[in-house]
Amino acid sequence: MSQHLQLNSHSLNLSRYPQEHSQDLRAWSAADELLLDYANQQDAIVHHILIINDEFGALACGVLAMPQFAHSQITWLSDSFVAQQALKQNLAANQLDPQRLNIVSSTSELPAAELILMRLAKSLNYLEYQLISLQSILNESSKFACGAMLKSLPKSVFSLFEQHLGNVTTSLAKKKARLLFGHYQHKHSTMPYPKCWQIAEYQWQLKDHANVFCFGKFDIGTRFMLQHLPAQNVETVIDLGCGNGLLGLRALELYPNAQVQFCDESAMALASAQNNVSLNHPEQLARCSFSQDNGLQHQESDSADLILCNPPFHQQNTISSHIAQQMFRDAKRCLRSGGQLLVVANRHLGYHPLLKSLFGGYKLLASNSKFVILSSTKR
Repeated sequence: MSQHLQLNSHSLNLSRYPQEHSQDLRAWSAADELLLDYANQQDAIVHHILIINDEFGALACGVLAMPQFAHSQITWLSDSFVAQQALKQNLAANQLDPQRLNIVSSTSELPAAELILMRLAKSLNYLEYQLISLQSILNESSKFACGAMLKSLPKSVFSLFEQHLGNVTTSLAKKKARLLFGHYQHKHSTMPYPKCWQIAEYQWQLKDHANVFCFGKFDIGTRFMLQHLPAQNVETVIDLGCGNGLLGLRALELYPNAQVQFCDESAMALASAQNNVSLNHPEQLARCSFSQDNGLQHQESDSADLILCNPPFHQQNTISSHIAQQMFRDAKRCLRSGGQLLVVANRHLGYHPLLKSLFGGYKLLASNSKFVILSSTKR
């Protein structure tokens, strides 16, 4: 569902992606409105604008619609495939030229820019990574504002700003949001990302980027799933929502003849998964593929024998079950007849009825006090 964001004389038609799951949720927040107001107040010529963590493209569309930036070069950086798709959708809806944007990945080096507009990263690790990265491009004339909702501003956020950028100032709060302003103060922090760690019981050496799920830790749901992977002959395995790729890494060991596809909507997750295959089984890279996608939206139908999934229950900052629902629907479409979906989930999430309605049934493979492992087979 699209809604209208009013910007002085301009009105933007914006919607979340995918639209069918957005319901009445807006594609922007009060933090985006504050950032766009701040951008609109800039009276000096701006040659280059950098936009970071734009959730659904509202910042990019707003800046492109401002006449004072008609000749500005704009770089747009996000870790999220969903954010990129939302951006493209909203550019088209507002007849804005996508050629004016240079879209770069979260693992790219930051370009120099006079104006930097950033939404606060959800992960503190990722925020720290971005603040340290900004040190190399900020100077005395830089204008840098980070927009955040008040509920997402613990003291640790201010500590990271002060540690890596020096003194931080803020705007007044408005609509439960405020801006944090970073200032160039000759800080030179050591970058602690990606992080190298290990899991002794599998003899794995691991290397995680800052924005990966369960960064530098052995997720307890994944640990439980690894203990119950089936022994069978398969040709194609998909690690759906792979994170740092531990399920797929184990699949390479258990299914020596299978092609293994790692799929996630996060660029840093896929880079972490590729790091971890390269570190532990470099000789197996030829039978791996790494796909940034929204679920399995672009995966070929009837193409997989086994899909492993530890589904997330949030999109950006919104808790929702629609991501798991989409993953299960995509899995059914992509499985061959007789193919199997394995899901590990918190007991309270109650995915049993959904799997039963989609697949006609499910099996409880294992359970403990916190997790269940459910299996459904495509008939």
